[in-house]
Amino acid sequence: MNSVTLNARRARKTIYAPCTILGVLLLSVELFAQANFGRILGTVTDQSGGVVPAATVTITDTQRGLARTLTTDAVGEYNAPSLIPGTYTVRVEAKGFKALDRQNVVIEVGKEVRLDLTPELGEQTQTVTVTDALPLVDAATPTLGGTLSNAEINDLPLNGRNYENLLSLRPGVMIQPGGGPWTQSTNNIRPDETVWMVDGVINANFWDARSVANMSSPLTEGATILPIDAIQEFNLMENPKAEYGWKPGAVVNVGIRSGTNTFHGTAYAFGRDVSWDARNVFNPAPNPILPVQLEQFGSVVGGPVKKDKLFFFAGYEGLRSHIGTLFVDPIPETASQATAGNLAGDPRNSLVDAINALQAAGVTPSSVSMKLVGCSLAPVTCTGGLYQGASPNTTSWTSTFPNTNVSDNGIAKIDYRINGQHMINGMLLTADYTGDGNESGAVNRLFTVAVLIRTWTTSAHWIWTPSSRLVNEARFGYNRLNLSVFGHDSNILADGSGGLCTSTGCGGMGFPVDTGVRSPGGLPNINIGGFAGLGTTGGRSFAPNPYYDYQDNVSYLRGKHALKFGGEFTHIEADATYQVVARGVIDFNGKKTPALTDCGGLSCPLEDFLAGIPSRGTILTGKTIRQMTWRSTAGFVQDDWRIKPKLMLNLGLRYEYKSPIKEVNGLWGSFDPALGLVQQGQQGVRDAL
Repeated sequence: MNSVTLNARRARKTIYAPCTILGVLLLSVELFAQANFGRILGTVTDQSGGVVPAATVTITDTQRGLARTLTTDAVGEYNAPSLIPGTYTVRVEAKGFKALDRQNVVIEVGKEVRLDLTPELGEQTQTVTVTDALPLVDAATPTLGGTLSNAEINDLPLNGRNYENLLSLRPGVMIQPGGGPWTQSTNNIRPDETVWMVDGVINANFWDARSVANMSSPLTEGATILPIDAIQEFNLMENPKAEYGWKPGAVVNVGIRSGTNTFHGTAYAFGRDVSWDARNVFNPAPNPILPVQLEQFGSVVGGPVKKDKLFFFAGYEGLRSHIGTLFVDPIPETASQATAGNLAGDPRNSLVDAINALQAAGVTPSSVSMKLVGCSLAPVTCTGGLYQGASPNTTSWTSTFPNTNVSDNGIAKIDYRINGQHMINGMLLTADYTGDGNESGAVNRLFTVAVLIRTWTTSAHWIWTPSSRLVNEARFGYNRLNLSVFGHDSNILADGSGGLCTSTGCGGMGFPVDTGVRSPGGLPNINIGGFAGLGTTGGRSFAPNPYYDYQDNVSYLRGKHALKFGGEFTHIEADATYQVVARGVIDFNGKKTPALTDCGGLSCPLEDFLAGIPSRGTILTGKTIRQMTWRSTAGFVQDDWRIKPKLMLNLGLRYEYKSPIKEVNGLWGSFDPALGLVQQGQQGVRDAL
């Protein structure tokens, strides 16, 4: 039967109102979430329905030989949280009863199983074995979504081997065509409200809300890769319990595989070549067929270091792709379009005709503009210059600069059972990506971009089981992300010489800015109305964006109350360097050159460009680095109270506090009604917005 959950949330401070869920369940009750682990609990009763206290319940991980022994309490309840996802056997033994083995109990990531056991009267030396799997329909929880296992992930068609493309298989999730960042939505909630987790720890870039694992670059969808062969399963939860928070969207929790008592591994390679492809419908002949080359390969391996005690798992996945892109860019013609009936030609679109119009009006063309587009006087001739595809009689050019992507990714995990009460594990995931290509159309190879991404994700867990009724779980996670995008002409200075400009200057060869910060190399972004621009808008970098997350949760069984409470503390940093207009932006929109009337009685944008008279210009001044920090603190308590075998009451309360975001150097602006726009850090100005 269905249950209903009510959550109340507000910005900065988030309060999950006491959630009262009252449901009549046929066989089991809902339990609270377990992050990347799972839980088994239930009641031991005799055939008359009476509880069996002091029964011994042994829960054994059949793949790793790990066993947890529990004793039922006075009301016959047992509780085994923080179990590694896998297949378990649950055995119950009590005086006067035959031993009962319940096999094939599958625990998934973040899932909990209510397993009530009823042993038969008889000799304790006799054993009754039940091999039936648990029902596929989960009637025990109001949390929507579901789990996809490693077998399903590997067997389903999955372009790019990106597990995020499978999210739409869960109810309520929609992914827009084309994929990429911020394209998934859960129940019509904003895409950046999705909570990304790996092994129970937040795994997101706090600058732009993208996941760290499987994040995209401007040139490809899957730049960093979490190998799907390393995924035990992933669980998507909508309307989650009080243990989860952060955002109102779905919680996507990916569990990483662990080693077992047997060695296991896979190796794979996938390839694609243009020789097997049909022509792109948007790239008709006589244009060349765009290149398509893809190689994706890797392997994983896991097994025991010490049987029943220490296990390892490791994997690698690489990606090499070379994909042609197609952009049709408007560019000026290089020959005169004058005819017998139109001696003026077409100064709106022709470089030669625009220069002739300037000279006829007594305007001397700009030598800088002439050089950029490869024009000369006496006689007037043009080659197109930086417009690489310019031709005499056309105003369009098909840009086919390919995108090249290289990605190397590694993952490793260790699980160690110290003794019957203590178990620890640790995971490391790294990614190294380099991209080169056409971000949004370019008229010259120099104006394409290079992209670098480096990510680091690590987590550690410690599970302490001091008694049958009490389990403590501590988690620690750390992430960092470096992403840089820059144009290929960044190492060409403003005077045309080589050498890379740095934060200390360009060796006297670049254009100094009045703040003392030197401009980077590369051509300013020159925009001519009606045509593709020259140059790029500059570079951008998001680095290092480190943050760490600490959680501690306590599970406690008290009679018919399955209690869980805990807290979470996260220190967050979001860093960015924007040099989008550091080189300068110069716009030519027309109407600025006197005595010309070729565009509605005023000058045309192309004429203004060749005259060197811009409509406007901007340049970046000041420091471009912003380093933001804030903290998130949360606490929760959950009580799943089994009033009767077919009646339960679930209570949950969560509180979150997000501190004000602070720029560490006081470089944010604020507004004071008495002073106007002011800078943070000044006397009398608040230090945070």
